[in-house]
Amino acid sequence: MKQTRITYDWTADTIYTIVWTLIFMTVFEMVLKATINPDDSLGKRLLFIYLLTVPLTAIFVGLRPVLSLFTFPDTLFLNDIGQLTLRNGDIIKLDNIKSLEINQVGFGQGHLLYYELTFFEKPISWNNRKRSSLILTERYNIKYIFQTRTDFLDKLIDLGLSEKAIQWKPEKTKHLFGIRDRFKK
Repeated sequence: MKQTRITYDWTADTIYTIVWTLIFMTVFEMVLKATINPDDSLGKRLLFIYLLTVPLTAIFVGLRPVLSLFTFPDTLFLNDIGQLTLRNGDIIKLDNIKSLEINQVGFGQGHLLYYELTFFEKPISWNNRKRSSLILTERYNIKYIFQTRTDFLDKLIDLGLSEKAIQWKPEKTKHLFGIRDRFKK
């Protein structure tokens, strides 16, 4: 059965960020070399640029949800028959979803939206988890770095999630400064 990842996964999205940083910095250095000093070698300067930019973008762009939420968000997959599943194979049924709270952290065009998904009955395999809810964020895409996306929310509505279950949390001043609310237990 084929599964498509529909939310943020810290390993895949950080690697995605690193790859695009390498591509952008290589093109940037080649343009810089062609315009400023065409006779200079590319190697040492490019290595310096990689060592400077790759860790910074991996930490502050690729791991942004982890840094903002102080936790690793959960990852959801959508299989080819329209079921939501977790990485361990647990199936999330839409009729078991009690609420989907949408929260904001930060300000500006690219503020972070995160979702807290609570259930009527938590799965048996979650007995050892601290939280009985899922913390989810949007899947990372470099094209939309300065936009706030709601693709995950649209996907859940398309699958048939009741709009009564969706709750937008009011925005407070502390959220603008990057302080999130406490997660539910």
